Amino acid sequence: MQTRAFSLPARFPAWRSAAARPVTAARSWHQTSPAAGPIVCLRLTGQLCAGTADALLDTVGARVRATVPPACEVVLDLSGTPAIDDDAREALRSLCGLLVNSHAHLRIVLPEAEARAALSSDHTANAIGPDALYPSVRAAILAAHAALPGAALITPALRTLLRQPPEPLPLP
Repeated sequence: MQTRAFSLPARFPAWRSAAARPVTAARSWHQTSPAAGPIVCLRLTGQLCAGTADALLDTVGARVRATVPPACEVVLDLSGTPAIDDDAREALRSLCGLLVNSHAHLRIVLPEAEARAALSSDHTANAIGPDALYPSVRAAILAAHAALPGAALITPALRTLLRQPPEPLPLP
């Protein structure tokens, strides 16, 4: 007659017990995904031009790096910018490159159809991304949230983010 001794019941082998799992397997996929950071929403309070492009890059870069966990989406509200010229387009392309290096995605809010058309005139919008332009902050935040991995559930934290105005981003 053969006897067996199990420390766990037969239906729960040791390799499946919680103690036998590696530490990384105990984390959820949200914690291990590089794209599961918060959404940073900023409103430009000054004019976007060649003189303020470097300040924009420095200020947004510092704000993204200061976010813990690192931000995965940046919503930049340009509703106070009256015109999009060549300098503004170049500044936005540079900002997009900076954010790509930080593993973040840029979403731009331009309520005026003329401003969106001006930004798209030289294919700047295509360089930034096909889903980069939005008519409202709410639409940009909801699109950023929907792009995150997993179910796009409306949580209390997202409701709070949708009610708050964007953080002012003063440029010299």
